Amino acid sequence: MCYFSKKRAKVQIFLHICKFFSIFASQNVRMAEKFKISLRNQPISTRIMYVVFACVTVIFVFMLAMSIRYVYWSVARQQRHELITRAEYIQSYLRNLYYWDVMLVPNQAEGLSIDLRDLSIDMHQDLHVYTLNGELLASSSPQLFEGGVLSRSMSVDKPFFSDDDIALCYEQINGQPYLIAYLPFHNGAFVPIGYIGVPYFLSEQTRNEQLRALLSRLIPVYLLALILSLFISYMATRSITSPLLLLTEKMRHFEIGAKGNHIDYPYHDELGALVERYNMLVDRVEESAEQLANSEREGAWRTMARQIAHEINNPLTPMKLSVQKLQLKRGTDQFDAYFDKTTKMLIDEIDNLAHIAQSFSAFAKQPEVVTTEVDVAEKLSNVITLQRENDEQIPVRYVGPDSGVIVRADKEQISQVFVNIIRNALQASPTDIIVVLNTAYSEREVQISISDDGTGIPENIQARIFQPNFTTKSNGNGLGLAISKHIVEGSGGRIEFETSSKGTTFYIYLRKK
Repeated sequence: MCYFSKKRAKVQIFLHICKFFSIFASQNVRMAEKFKISLRNQPISTRIMYVVFACVTVIFVFMLAMSIRYVYWSVARQQRHELITRAEYIQSYLRNLYYWDVMLVPNQAEGLSIDLRDLSIDMHQDLHVYTLNGELLASSSPQLFEGGVLSRSMSVDKPFFSDDDIALCYEQINGQPYLIAYLPFHNGAFVPIGYIGVPYFLSEQTRNEQLRALLSRLIPVYLLALILSLFISYMATRSITSPLLLLTEKMRHFEIGAKGNHIDYPYHDELGALVERYNMLVDRVEESAEQLANSEREGAWRTMARQIAHEINNPLTPMKLSVQKLQLKRGTDQFDAYFDKTTKMLIDEIDNLAHIAQSFSAFAKQPEVVTTEVDVAEKLSNVITLQRENDEQIPVRYVGPDSGVIVRADKEQISQVFVNIIRNALQASPTDIIVVLNTAYSEREVQISISDDGTGIPENIQARIFQPNFTTKSNGNGLGLAISKHIVEGSGGRIEFETSSKGTTFYIYLRKK
């Protein structure tokens, strides 16, 4: 069979497939540019689903292209088979008709043309006969050669027939391809006396109809398969990534000591190893947290014990000395006067010890802050009224309304905050205290400022001012500001301060109702 005819057919099929893939690729590129898909910013589950779906789509597109290629190949094969069958019949018919001829001569051209025309009418097929030299002798359609539409010479060389009895070649008429079969023209003794050309015009309609029929059957199946593959890839992706999502959720809501921090994953795959490692780390973190909490509790108790011992030991020594001195003066004239002085001093120290014990007890208890609606102006006015009668005789001035300012705070404990801060201010201020209630600070909060005109808080201790057991006073226990901070923040507010060499101002912010 003709080599370049097969090659040309393959090239045409390959061009059709390339055209199909180019259209498909260009459409996908435009879609990617339109929606600007960035897979790296997508979740892992989405990326896996995209990859699986893309692979399945590529496979289906490849199968569709191969199906189209098969239709082209099948139609071409059918047409070649039909042409070969016709050509062999025509060869047999002409052999019987010219059974005794030894060779074909130009004188037989007219009669041969008549025979070819009659056979052409019966076969609905054009026929050409060439001499052994490959020159046209007769044709059922001589006008094609007379007008120069077709060449009067064969398009293949005679030696081609040394191996094959038939040659199929693609030729063109006005740019339109057609298939032609060349066969030897045998006489009764099977001696070649010429060549027969049997053209066959390709039926594009037949090929397109078969292609449409195939696509009408395959496309619904492929679409259904694509939808099923999308669903299956979605379910498979969920199954694969569900442990990762669970791990992410667990880490997001991880709380030390809470139940359910572990993840149950029964499979021993890569995700199982990751989950097992996570559970192991959870156990280690909780164990370390428990050890740290125990260590912090022990350290806090040690610090508290040292602080209590220090606070109690300070007045005990002078109390002991005073009692011993009182014993020495017993029976003397100075006993009564010294007794009155000593007992007064002892009562003051005992009161101081009672205050220390009460402060530590209050800090240890630290009841939960229960927020309700509180008239903070009334609470603040009452505290200031009581604090104006202080031992230092320092005036406490108040700027703000006496009532009618409602905030969210602990009704029982908010007054303790004001008392603690005003007492600190009284101990630091030499002249006066200014308390301001600013209701127009913001739409959500009120601001209470308590200012003194002392020397301020040194910079090196400002960060520790709210820490328990920290104090700069010789007779303080360092719990007032820590308790105040606990109460204010428990009410949803905040406490801050500003300090300089000219004084210190504490700001208390409480939420409006």
